[in-house]
Amino acid sequence: MARECDERMWNLAYRLAQSGAHQNYQAIEWELGASGFRRARQLLDHKRVREKLDGMCAEARAIRERLVVPSTRCGSEPQQSPADNARAL
Repeated sequence: MARECDERMWNLAYRLAQSGAHQNYQAIEWELGASGFRRARQLLDHKRVREKLDGMCAEARAIRERLVVPSTRCGSEPQQSPADNARAL
């Protein structure tokens, strides 16, 4: 049972790192703890694991920043996505 829980935690930790939504391993550790993984701090208490997660977070954030669409095009008004238009209704 504990092994399955640890495995779920590792999978979630890597998905969180790859999402680009977290700054570093500490943010992931906090998120895991808030999600009920009480052993998160203990399992992430290894330098190589922390370095790996930090690297994954940095890479994912860099990719995410490159994919952001500029807010204006050639001085025209900012473009809204269909989702933004739906929220405005």
